[in-house]
Amino acid sequence: MMSKPNAIALLKNDHATVKKLFEQEEKLGKKAGDKKADLFNQIKAALEMHATIEEEIFYPAVKKARSEQVKDEVREGYEEHKQIKSLLAQISSITPADETYDMKVKVLKEDVEHHVKDEEGEMFPDAKKFLGEGRLVELGAQLEARKQQLEKSSASKPATTPDAHAAKVRG
Repeated sequence: MMSKPNAIALLKNDHATVKKLFEQEEKLGKKAGDKKADLFNQIKAALEMHATIEEEIFYPAVKKARSEQVKDEVREGYEEHKQIKSLLAQISSITPADETYDMKVKVLKEDVEHHVKDEEGEMFPDAKKFLGEGRLVELGAQLEARKQQLEKSSASKPATTPDAHAAKVRG
């Protein structure tokens, strides 16, 4: 890799990955229960990791900007994450055979799309303006490192029970 990715490029890349997963999920018919569940688990893992690195590293950095508007964008980001996490938990507790499953996934996809639009249309340009390229590259390195850490820890431990997991998400 030639240049180090800045935080925004990295987060946009995450957005694109999740978008592709949703598109694959949508193409699956009613009969593809196992495949649907598998794709949902990939979507869930990607969204949870993305939310974690944003909330731990990116949002706090952006919130330091001396702009009320930017602070509001960050607050909204946190709220949208809460909503998305709540839907992830609901979908996790049912199977693709559940009659509400496809609808819940559809709402999740719409929430994520809305959130991405807010971030890419408002928060990211403001972050660029207030933080500058140097800081964004620093943050990009931090996000990347944290992501690798999370990937390692999720690969090394057995699947968590929903309770342990819910506690972690809330924590």
